[in-house]
Amino acid sequence: MKKKLRGALRPATSWLVSFPRIAGVSALMAASMLAANLAFADPAKATVNIPPQGLSSALKALASQTNSQLLFATDALQGERTEGVSGSYMPEEALKRLLKGTHFTYRMTDSNTFTVQSDGEKKSEAAAAARKSALLPEVVVTATKTEREITDVPASVSVIDARDIARQQPRKTEELLKQVEGVDVNASPATGGAGMIILRGVGGSFAGQTTQVLVDGMATDSVVSAINGRGGLNFLAAQDIERIEVVRGPASALYGPSAVGGVINVLPKRWSGPAGAEVVANAGSHNSQTLGAAMGTANDTVDFRLSVSDFRTDGYIAQPNPDSGGSKDLAARDWTDSKAGFQAGIHPSANQELTVSALSYRTNSAQLGGHPNDRLNNDGETMTLGYRHELNDRATFKVFYRKSRVKALGLYDDEVYNGNMGSLILASTNERVSDSDSLEGQADLRLSSNNLLTLGLSHDTGEHKATNTDVLANTTRVDITKSEMTGFFVQDEHRFSDAWTLIAGGRFDRISLFGDSRNGVPRYKDSTETVFNPRAGLRYHLSPATSFYASAGTAYVPALNYLKFISGGTWLENPDLKPESSTSYEIGLNQRLGWASLRAAVFHTDYRDKISSVRVSSAPVRNQYQNIGKVTVDGLEIGLEGKLPGGWQPYVNYAYTDSKIKENPTDPLTVGKEVQRVAPHKLNLGVVYTPNKTWDARVGGRYVSERFFTDRNTPDHRAPGYFVADAKASAKLPVSSGIGQWEAFAAINNLFDKRYTEWEYEFADERNFWLGVNGKF
Repeated sequence: MKKKLRGALRPATSWLVSFPRIAGVSALMAASMLAANLAFADPAKATVNIPPQGLSSALKALASQTNSQLLFATDALQGERTEGVSGSYMPEEALKRLLKGTHFTYRMTDSNTFTVQSDGEKKSEAAAAARKSALLPEVVVTATKTEREITDVPASVSVIDARDIARQQPRKTEELLKQVEGVDVNASPATGGAGMIILRGVGGSFAGQTTQVLVDGMATDSVVSAINGRGGLNFLAAQDIERIEVVRGPASALYGPSAVGGVINVLPKRWSGPAGAEVVANAGSHNSQTLGAAMGTANDTVDFRLSVSDFRTDGYIAQPNPDSGGSKDLAARDWTDSKAGFQAGIHPSANQELTVSALSYRTNSAQLGGHPNDRLNNDGETMTLGYRHELNDRATFKVFYRKSRVKALGLYDDEVYNGNMGSLILASTNERVSDSDSLEGQADLRLSSNNLLTLGLSHDTGEHKATNTDVLANTTRVDITKSEMTGFFVQDEHRFSDAWTLIAGGRFDRISLFGDSRNGVPRYKDSTETVFNPRAGLRYHLSPATSFYASAGTAYVPALNYLKFISGGTWLENPDLKPESSTSYEIGLNQRLGWASLRAAVFHTDYRDKISSVRVSSAPVRNQYQNIGKVTVDGLEIGLEGKLPGGWQPYVNYAYTDSKIKENPTDPLTVGKEVQRVAPHKLNLGVVYTPNKTWDARVGGRYVSERFFTDRNTPDHRAPGYFVADAKASAKLPVSSGIGQWEAFAAINNLFDKRYTEWEYEFADERNFWLGVNGKF
């Protein structure tokens, strides 16, 4: 039942980021090893620490702590509890002790896979047998607000777990998402900055985000923020991520605004087992290096995990040609990225948990290489407090509070800002600071053995402050906008039989935008929007190995005040600006084969009132934010993951997205054209090779077709298609148990040294070689 708490506390996190880069990591490791008096387990065994709790959650924890595959039917375990297990055991012995005193037993499918089944219930035996061919342990999807197996959710879901992450060498968290069908990332010109996540062909909105990025189930910024990425994926390094859940399709029925394409939920790691420490150290070409460390402990009463990481490089992405303003890279684009995190839980009893989380990041990145005053610096901090209480088998209550601050500082030199070529002095700064407070409560009520009712209430406030300074003219403009949002959602899940499951619900949101000013003078009119978004889905299990689903839902992106009422200069007011809205329909399939698992989905979205910046006159130049009309998105997604003899695991997934403008009264030349920043074709393929417990290797490739950066699809604003590949191999080192468990790896990014484009102008991404070690004490 361990649920993580979410959070941001500036005093608690700022000192963590300020650890000296190398000396601090070494000191942290030395202190943790000396103070903890660690007991090292036999490498063939696993250190297990599972307190008394529900059997279902205990089995999930055991699978994670022993790196085993446990197959079981969640419903059959309803109400069953275990006394837990603690110590150093072989996986089978730990499972045997965990099941002691319950009505369940197990059978071994292979050396590391166990099927849990009832002692006498034929139905559970049949379900267990059918799951015998499953490729992965059962995965719980928290991004749907309630814990569910993927095959019980009437939606298209992908999970990137810790093993998937370990087989890659990402520079940024967002790079992990590129391997998922239906997901694309438009990179920022500042290499270290957050990219724009595009799910299912909607993105590039002038109104704000169209994909909701969560950290441990909650957003990290407010609806009025104009900071790209809104914190989100920046908060956690790869070493600190337990898994990433991607739920495609409209999600405003649960998460409110900015979820037209779907939801991405990044879940941080919690410590399990006795006191210990972890270290990550790797280095690559272009003077790239990563140093990371973590320490923690866990027992029946408390657990905590403290981590730090630091990445830096001289830069290996450069723009070979001048941009539209004539500026170009004079060197590669350097950047640094430091993160710190703290996750802790207190368990007053087996059915209660208090959690606290503090996360921070600091990124400093060149927007143009060799331009010392053309940079983008991002930093953020978030603190979360939470409480979870499983009152009985019929009810679970959760409440969370999160406070966050996200900042972005853009520096621009005279060449970029004023067009004075060759003048690299600082000319302008743009600082944006966004503060947000969120409070969420949720109750999961099991009204009967076949019905689960979920009720939730949230309240969010936000303030976004933008300070623009013309350094050379010595003038400053300060714009402030504020928001308040209250949302209530309800979701009902009903099982009509073993085959049919219906999930239906909706969310009502009231968003108030007010307090807007420029240099202390009120500038915009206050406004309030109210909106209701429903969603319904039906899942049918033709057999334990085959299921189909259908779903429909709506979503929206609010029309913010600073878009509605901009006036003065070249901008005209538009008080009648409407929020963007969408209606989506989807059908899908999940199929377990003898050697593979297959998932597929087709979908259609009507996307209305898309907001764009429109020039309404040329003499004088006047611009206005307008709703440009209707966009339709039709798509197909398919994914196949195999498991062959000898440790071979091939995979392939493909997404086709036809995202077209159907109506646009303000610019008829865009009708029939592709929506900007959306690639129609995306293909991922590769293979993982794990011949034994010592070796692990992966080779993967990604193809992205061409895309345009204007709604008119002009050739001069087009990114051609590209294919890139990467590889990584790792091996456990033969060291004695007295010095922990160590793994060494080698990796290559951009295997064929291809040049490809992810932004409006062409970038050259040079091949990068990596060598590194990971250790756990």
